[in-house]
Amino acid sequence: MKEQDASVQRLIQLKLCQPSDIREAKAEAEKLTTPESAAKLRQAERLFGAVGESNRMKILLLLSKRAMCVCELEAALGMPQPTISHHLGVLEQADLLTRSKNGRWVFYEVKESPLLDLLRSFAS
Repeated sequence: MKEQDASVQRLIQLKLCQPSDIREAKAEAEKLTTPESAAKLRQAERLFGAVGESNRMKILLLLSKRAMCVCELEAALGMPQPTISHHLGVLEQADLLTRSKNGRWVFYEVKESPLLDLLRSFAS
């Protein structure tokens, strides 16, 4: 901590930052340690972790066109059913998908979100 304080003091001496900037940054960082903020950051971590894999990105993009069952995704992506099911589980756990049953078939549909809009912009 002393080394960090010395670095900050050096920046202040060089007039690269102001003491008030440091106080504001510390206050903002303190807000991020509340239980509410911690819960929101864990949610964001799950979301980004879920979409941080290319096959899951492909699944989300396909499901953004229409609801599909596992067998359709399996055929479209050329991946085995257990792999597709695993990816769907991760995406569902991150609250990015909904599922509905039609007879014995389960269909997955993507939930609209700003994250999906961002993914679409990268894919286009």
